[in-house]
Formats: sequence, C-alpha cells, structure tokens
Amino acid sequence: MGLRTALVLFGTAVAGSGAGAWLIPTLARPSTVAAKPAEAPTGPAAPPEDATFTTKVLPLINKYCLECHNGEKAKGGLTLEGYVSEAHARKDRKNWLAIQHVIASGEMPPKKKPQPTKDEKEFLLDWIANSLTKVDCTTPKDPGRVTLRRLNRAEYNNTIRDLCGVDSKPADEFPADDVGYGFDNIGDVLSFQPVLLEKYLAAADKVLATALHVPEPVKSSKQGFGSQNILVLPRSAKTPDPGNKIVFKSDGSAFLEKFNFPAEGEYIIRFRAWGTKAGDEFPKATVRVSGDDVESFAVEAEQGKAKVYEARTRIKRGERRVAVAFVNAFEDKPNKKFRELGLERIEIEGPFGPVPPPEPASVKVLLVARPGSGTDARSAAEAVLTAFARRAYRRPVTPDEVARLMKLYDTATKQGEAFPAALKLPMKAALVSPHFLYRIEEDPKNPNDVRTLNDFEFATRLSYFLWSSMPDEELFALAARGELRKPGTLEAQVKRMLKDPKAKALSENFAGQWLELRKLNALAPDKGYFPGWDDALRNAMVREAEAFFEYVVQNDRSVLEFLDADYTFVNDRLAKHYGIPNVTGAQFRQVKLPDGRRGGVITMASTLTVTSNPTRTSPVKRGKWILENVLGTPPPPPAPDVPELPPTGQLKGTLRQQMEQHRADPACAVCHSKLDPLGFGLENFDGIGGWRTQDNKKDIDPSGELPGGVKFSGPAELRKVLLGKSDQFRSCFAEKLLTFGLGRGLEYYDKCALDDIVKAAKANDDKFSALVLAVVKSDPFQKRKGKRSE
Repeated sequence: MGLRTALVLFGTAVAGSGAGAWLIPTLARPSTVAAKPAEAPTGPAAPPEDATFTTKVLPLINKYCLECHNGEKAKGGLTLEGYVSEAHARKDRKNWLAIQHVIASGEMPPKKKPQPTKDEKEFLLDWIANSLTKVDCTTPKDPGRVTLRRLNRAEYNNTIRDLCGVDSKPADEFPADDVGYGFDNIGDVLSFQPVLLEKYLAAADKVLATALHVPEPVKSSKQGFGSQNILVLPRSAKTPDPGNKIVFKSDGSAFLEKFNFPAEGEYIIRFRAWGTKAGDEFPKATVRVSGDDVESFAVEAEQGKAKVYEARTRIKRGERRVAVAFVNAFEDKPNKKFRELGLERIEIEGPFGPVPPPEPASVKVLLVARPGSGTDARSAAEAVLTAFARRAYRRPVTPDEVARLMKLYDTATKQGEAFPAALKLPMKAALVSPHFLYRIEEDPKNPNDVRTLNDFEFATRLSYFLWSSMPDEELFALAARGELRKPGTLEAQVKRMLKDPKAKALSENFAGQWLELRKLNALAPDKGYFPGWDDALRNAMVREAEAFFEYVVQNDRSVLEFLDADYTFVNDRLAKHYGIPNVTGAQFRQVKLPDGRRGGVITMASTLTVTSNPTRTSPVKRGKWILENVLGTPPPPPAPDVPELPPTGQLKGTLRQQMEQHRADPACAVCHSKLDPLGFGLENFDGIGGWRTQDNKKDIDPSGELPGGVKFSGPAELRKVLLGKSDQFRSCFAEKLLTFGLGRGLEYYDKCALDDIVKAAKANDDKFSALVLAVVKSDPFQKRKGKRSE
C-alpha cells in the first residue's frame, strides 16, 4: 500500500492536485491543546486622519527631498513621490524611521542642497515621532504575529536526531532555505516547494529504516572460497594459469580481506591444502584472524591428495581479515628442492552459540513498549505511537489522532508486517504530517485579540531558539505540569539549555548567520594575491568564530566581548596566519592575544574575509558590515549608476586614496562618510585577515573620522570607539537575537519590548544568559496576536 493511500486512513489526504495539496488543508486544524483565554486587544488605535500631512508635511518633502528621492533612480532606493496621505505613510513606518534618523543626524538633505530651517526641521521630526513612529509603552503591548513556520533544514536534522535517535542529516538533500532579515528560520520566507514533499517521504523512509532496525536472529551458515576468490602475498604465489592455483615456495599469506562475521560466537575456519616436505619438516600453515594466530598445522597431505584442516575460535561481530599463512619456507639447495604449500580452498562456518548484537540506541528511544509479559502487540503499538506522536507534534495528542495512526498499524499487520516493522507506516505518516513539519500555534478567535502561548507552544519556541530542535523530556514535563514559566524555573531552564551540548546549534545557526560565516564556503580569494589561502585556513576561520561564540555562551560572559576581547581561539594553522607563536597541533585552544591588533569578532579573519573582494580589501563592505551587524544602522543601497573601482592591477596609490577620489562626488559622500572611515580603520588587515603595513607598496593610513567628529587610528582605537557606542550594539544584538528567536522581522511596535530587553541585559552586566532570558520573557516571545498590525 502506498503512503498516499494510507494517509487517507490517517485523515490527512484531501482532494486536489499538486504534490503538496494534501498537506495544506490540515494546517488549519485547531490545536489539541486548550489555549488560554484571549487577552484584551492591544496596541494603540490608528490616529484619525488630519490635514497636517497634506498641508504641512508634504510641502516640506516636495521642497527638500523629492528632487533626489523619486523615480527609478531614487537615491538610496527610497522614493517619496507615492505618499499621498498620512494613512499611506503609516504603512511604511520603517522608511520614516530611517528618514527621521538621517534628518536628525544632519545627513539629509546633503550639505550642498537647500536646507530646512530650524523650525521646519523640528516640526518634521516631531510629526514623524508623534504621528507615525510613536509607541505607547504604558498600554498593553502588541506582541505581533509569527507566520506559521516550517522546520528549516537545520531544525529538521536536529529534530530527527532527537526524536528518532539517529545521527543522520537527511535534510542536507533538501532545497536550500530562503533567508529573510538575515536568517533562514523566518516564517514569511519558508515556503513549501512541491519537491519538498518527495524529499520528506524519502527522508522518513530512510530515517525509520535505520531507527527501527532490529536484526533478525543470526543463523549458522557455511561459506566457501576457492583460489580464484583468495588474495595472496607475495603475488607470485598465485599462478596465472587457468587453474589459478596457489602454491607458496616462500613465506606468504592467503587471505580474505574483509570477511563479515554477523555476530559474536564460535566459528570454524577450514582450509584444504597439500604440502611438499623439504629438509626435516612438512610445510606449516597458521590460521590468523586480524593478525592474531589461532592455530598452526603441519600439512602432510601430498599433492593431488589435499586434506581439510580446521581451527575453531571465538570471534566478535564485524569485519575481520582471515588468513592462512605459510610460515616455515625452506630451500634444499643441494637437491634443488623447495618446501611447498599448496592451498585450494578456505571455508568459514558459524556462528555457533551466537551472541545477539546490541540493539541500536534508536530502537530503545522509539520502542517504549513491546509485546510480551501480558502486553499484546497492538497495545504495545498504541503505547509506542502515542509517545512518538506526542514528541513529534511537540504537544499532547488526542485519542482521535492516535486512532488514525493505529489504523495504519492495523493495515500494515494485515499485510503480514510484524512488530516493530508494522510501526514504520504510521510513524512515516507522522513524519510527513504538518504537525511535525510545521510549528503550529493557536490563533485567538478574534483576529484583533492577543493570547499567551500555552506551555507546549512556549517550550517549542524556547527549544528551537536555543537548540534548533524539539524540547527534551524535562521541558515537556514542565510544560505538562504548567510550571515552565514559574519564577525561578524559567531562569534555571535557560541556563541549563545554554550549557547543554545542543546549544552548539546557537553558534552554528545564529552566530553562523549573524557573523556571515556560511558565506566563507562560497568565497574563493585569488591565490595569486593571497597564496596562503587554502581550505585548512578557511575551516580554521569558521571554527575560531564558533569557538569564541560558544565560550561566551557557555561561560555566560558579557556580550560586549564580541566587540573587544584580549583572547581568541586558534590552532596551529590560524596562529601562523595571525603571527601568534608557540601554538602547535590542529586542536583549537584559547590564547591570549599578544597585542592590540585583534580583539572581538570585528578583527577575526572570518569577518575580514567575508567583507573583502577576491583580490583586495573592501573598506565599504567592512564599514557596511559594522553598521549592519554592530551598530544596527544599515546604510541605504547604492545608487544603480555608481561606477565600480578599477581592477586591483590598475589602482594608483593605496585603496584609500582611490576611495577618497570616489567619495568626492556629493551624491556618494553622504553614505561613504559613514562607511569608509570604519573600513579604513581595518585596512591593516589584508583580504584574508592577515596583518600588513603597506598597500600597493605605500604605507597604510588606518585613521578615520566619523560623522560628529569622532577620530581614531587603527583597529585598536576603532574597537574603543565601538565600545563607546555599546548601547547601539546592545540594541542591534538584541534585535538580531529576538528576530532569530521569533522567526520574524521586527516591527515598530516591538520597540517597547526591545528597549526592555536591552535594559534588562545592561542591568545584569550584559551577560549572555541575561539577554536570552529577557528575550524569552518578552511579550513578542510569549504571546501572539490574531493578525499582524499595520
């Protein structure tokens, strides 16, 4: 019976066309876990429309902004010509937040353009703040709404590992996940492609075949091998004639290279041979298993009258080398006679009294009940499937859901499948169910209402945030008792989870995307310019950043150490690249940095490499990376007609000198005044993060001046400048962590929650656990609204 037919019994198949049609309607099914009562609607009502926008605001926009911000070539990709009403402007609050920032900082309008008066500027800023972007943090907060989320590839692999007990990665064969807001776990972009259905079916088959593998009882058997199937050393012992005879005249060995012994037990190893006596002895043959002598025999049978010799020994399960060795070669030179051993056949019989092989750990994980001792097979299957579905769906299951799974079990048994093989079909159905593939959260009945997530939904959010996987039994038990959010309990669970080895997923999936480590795999620096580049260096760069992040997490360090620290993690390859002495071996270890050149993530080779071009550095990319990932003030995209710098070989002078010519254009200067100085501060690092003092045979000038007159020179002083902007970093890092934890981009109404998270972290010495705890205690993480606010 095919799975699609079986799923009709399971209750998930529906009429329709397309490979994934049967999946979609079940997503609307209500959760089986009762939701808490809906809370009062939150968020301020939209202010009534007035004439201020059209009579006062729009004229200022037309006068000072529209010349540059209109049409297909609008500066910074921002066009303002379409705003015709306050209601229309309110829908693009993020744009207006950016407008508010550049007006307040004096970046816009450009210096050589007409400038608004002080009163005009204050009026415009006040109107944006109070009419569009103001959020009243004293009223019930709007927690937002997370789009129904499919498990991404990392989450699928980790969930399969923890659910089924098999350490395979079937999702590596799935299509790559799309990225939104810098992460690949964003519900809005995790679409369902038709090919995914076939991938899910194949993955479920493969996983369960491994996880439910229960070996059949091993029976004794006899296997024989003629001379044509036996390997020999020296090769001259095996003659090339049609008989393919094996005749040893000197010490040698005839062997079966990888014979698989199916179980531990006693085996008989036989060989048929003949010998020619020379000197005082007959040829001696020794049976060996994996190099160990078992028994030796004097072969007295004459040529043409070969005899069978046998050795009995206990052998453990697995592949072994079985050999018959000729060990007493001799040449009677006066009589021109050799002592010879002729070998015709090797035979292996057994096992006798086999020891059953140990069950795979996955079987113990899945088969929580078994037939026997008063329990019939169907009752055991029901217990197994109830436990499996509860864990797969990450919530309690209803009797109806279990009954549908049992129908599939019954169908399999009618076709002759025995326990536990009959469990594979219902388990496969569970693994392709939307309740496994998606993280489903109940919506309040009234779309404008807000509800607090039940404890199972909250436990799921928590575990996928910190582990990129399903909750463990401790979280499930606390959720079942309604104790997960009790004072003290949640704090203890967060700290436990951060110290668990599964928290490595946070470095791989959060840090890997925040620090853009994944991009390193696709980069290919030009070895003509960077001869030291190779895969070993690439891998070391990634591991350094991950190890640094894991150290901060595991030891609950301050997140400000991401900006500057006097230590890092290196192996011999990376230490050589950094010029750090006395580091040997491939193992990574913590080292104290010898000088002020490096410190924190900004000066790591991984960051410096992903922000460079194949043949040279890129101050613009490096400055942009700092603005986006450290300060949280991303620049607008460049205008489409901005020319590229000439190739490296055509540059005259340093790259900095070339860039200063480029930014002489007033249209470019506005953005580059923020980007370039940050990048120039890192110019002592080449395109793969190695230290240098010259560029194009000219001394490097690593000084910079930021808008507002802040000056620095070199990476050490740049890090101090960034530490001086620690509030901006706290907010930026908290925004990225909350975005990753929620699986959605942040909106204007998340400002109150974000401010509370930053305040809580700062009050607790910026410890990583304090920041995480503030995130998971926030309204956006603990609640959801029925519909997304405008």
